Amino acid sequence: MSWLAVATLVAAAPALAVKRRAFATSVQGTGNLSAWADAGGHTGLAAGDAICRARATAAGLPNAGTYRAWLSTSATDAYCHVQGLSGTRTNACLGASQPGGGPWYQANGITAFTDTLARLTGPEYVIYRNLLFDELGQTIPHAESQIWTGTGVWGGGTGEDCTSWGTNAGTGLTGSTYDSAYHWTYAWERACNEAHRLLCLEPGASEPLVLTWSPGALVFVTDPSEEGGNLSSWPGANGAQGIAAGDAVCRAQAAAAHLPAPESFVAWLSTAQVDAISRLTTDGPFRRVDGMVVANGVNDLVDGQIQVSIHVRADGGYLLSPGIAWTGSDADGTWGGTDCGGWTTAASGNAGHAGGPSRSRDPGWTANGPYTCPTFSGRLYCFSNVITIFWDGFDATGDTGRWSSTTF
Repeated sequence: MSWLAVATLVAAAPALAVKRRAFATSVQGTGNLSAWADAGGHTGLAAGDAICRARATAAGLPNAGTYRAWLSTSATDAYCHVQGLSGTRTNACLGASQPGGGPWYQANGITAFTDTLARLTGPEYVIYRNLLFDELGQTIPHAESQIWTGTGVWGGGTGEDCTSWGTNAGTGLTGSTYDSAYHWTYAWERACNEAHRLLCLEPGASEPLVLTWSPGALVFVTDPSEEGGNLSSWPGANGAQGIAAGDAVCRAQAAAAHLPAPESFVAWLSTAQVDAISRLTTDGPFRRVDGMVVANGVNDLVDGQIQVSIHVRADGGYLLSPGIAWTGSDADGTWGGTDCGGWTTAASGNAGHAGGPSRSRDPGWTANGPYTCPTFSGRLYCFSNVITIFWDGFDATGDTGRWSSTTF
């Protein structure tokens, strides 16, 4: 039985047992949505919805006639629009009763995408992973990964909307299906005559997503530092230099968040003398603090893409603005050629390899290019070399007695 057939069976279940789906359209078009073949004579937001519904119908998705496009205009925010309302967040969707929506799952009806609309758009900004599929269940090519949105991460319009999605002139904001935090909806300003996809959401309340824990080595991304590539000046470095300072920062933040075995964490950093991959002494699996699998093992970690982006902090919070994470590493975990003088300088004229904490399905998570060492708001990736067997819920109170860890 195909996943589409399974999805059809699920649709007959009670409302709260339905997993609401999200997909990127398999077709692309300009910012003038009325010109798309599936627009059905509609314009603006109505054209976007018509395109989404036509695509969902063609794919045989349940509730195909209800999908709405994640789009904003000057008059209506996407936050309101996907609830079937007009207006903006500022005017509380014109004061209408708000039904909310989500959590949303991928087009297969199985894989998590985001939390509820309220948590996706703040203050938690919970998005679990990037958008994986179009309506047909096909993986979206990297070269065609942009989606028209006109929408900021708060769910409101940015003013870059191809004149309410009615013209090929001017610019429109796009998001990226290869990104999670922030950039999923707010990535680039693009010319309206370019061809991009739409993000389509099935409206309504959805089956709650319950995150569970299986044995794995914890991974998190640190809080940002304004101190650039000189890690000895970062809070928590405790007088250490270079990579040792990165490890100290990771361990300090792990301890502050009451994670198990904080001394087991190492920073994902390379220099000319040592490769990041050589610093991992466990073969995983590697899991974010929320339980999502980053990689099933070391080989999976360095195959050019990770399963989910590393945009969750040690305290379990999700990043709003990801910035960069210093790595010094190429996709295979070896030295990338720049490392801010072994992570000892933030002086101009020096550079260090860095990745993007919102990236997952390409090498950009660790090798997004060199950045100048004075770059502010840098972060680090932190990997535990201990397998945590049991975790009875995230506990920030300091009671670590409910952790069970061992080394493999």
